Amino acid sequence: MRILDPAAADTGGSPHDDAPTRTEPDTARLQARIDQLAAQVQQLEQERASLRWMAGHDELTGLANRRLFHALAPELLRGGDGSSAVLILDLNGFKPINDTYGHDAGDEVLRVVAQRMTTCLGDHLVARFGGDEFAALPRAPRPGVPAAWWHEVAGSLSAAIAPPMDVQGHTLAVTASIGVVPAGRSADLPDLLRRADQAMFSAKRHASTADRAGITWVVTTEKGDHIETYEPAPAGPGPAVVCRPGDRVWVHRGGARRAGVVENACEWAALVRYRSVNGAGTMVDTIPISSLTVRAEADPYLDRMSSASG
Repeated sequence: MRILDPAAADTGGSPHDDAPTRTEPDTARLQARIDQLAAQVQQLEQERASLRWMAGHDELTGLANRRLFHALAPELLRGGDGSSAVLILDLNGFKPINDTYGHDAGDEVLRVVAQRMTTCLGDHLVARFGGDEFAALPRAPRPGVPAAWWHEVAGSLSAAIAPPMDVQGHTLAVTASIGVVPAGRSADLPDLLRRADQAMFSAKRHASTADRAGITWVVTTEKGDHIETYEPAPAGPGPAVVCRPGDRVWVHRGGARRAGVVENACEWAALVRYRSVNGAGTMVDTIPISSLTVRAEADPYLDRMSSASG
């Protein structure tokens, strides 16, 4: 049996034209409920995205964490045309900072180190494994580079981390012991990490014995237990470069070294014209002093441009 609206009884079962106006409050309540549910769904999606990000990243530094590194590294090792390397890095002098100035200062040091690593290594995979241990998977900057291209990466990274930093009104500094394993196209990540970790501890022991922490890294080769130690020339006191317009420099960026000429500078950064990635043409950018070293070798094109503009 169909029950009719009493208001429609005298119209043969058809509601009055103004009947919809009586449903507007219900429609408004329904729309408000729909909006509320949509807002809840959006909030849940944001929380899910946040949880997904937190599952793969270090909360303190924003770097990838160990889990995400293990997820991404095998594919990166297999892909691409160039060679790659696995790098493990441990900080020297970090524990005394924590003990002396507290964990807040230690956390700030870790954030600065993470930022310096990402600036130095560009878009290569960089991770914090925990404590003051970091990892990276740099790739050769271009096909056909020398087999020992990772020497430059380790040297640039060591130089980028070493400069003093201002933390809570204190001038603090840490250095790095770095272990590097040339990976080729190997995707055996656990073995590469194990060997890089062993190389890092060898570098740490060597740095402690030689009392030259931060300028030593160790490379373990495909022969497995054969370890080589490389020591770049020690830097003199103060910054690696005191920049003036016209100075010839190397720009250490993205794991590669590119010839450059300083156009202007202040105490912490320089405006540098330097070679593009493929060597053709130049680009101009502001570069931190920590990413520059003195260039003794001539670059006819760049140096000629500098002489002409002077």
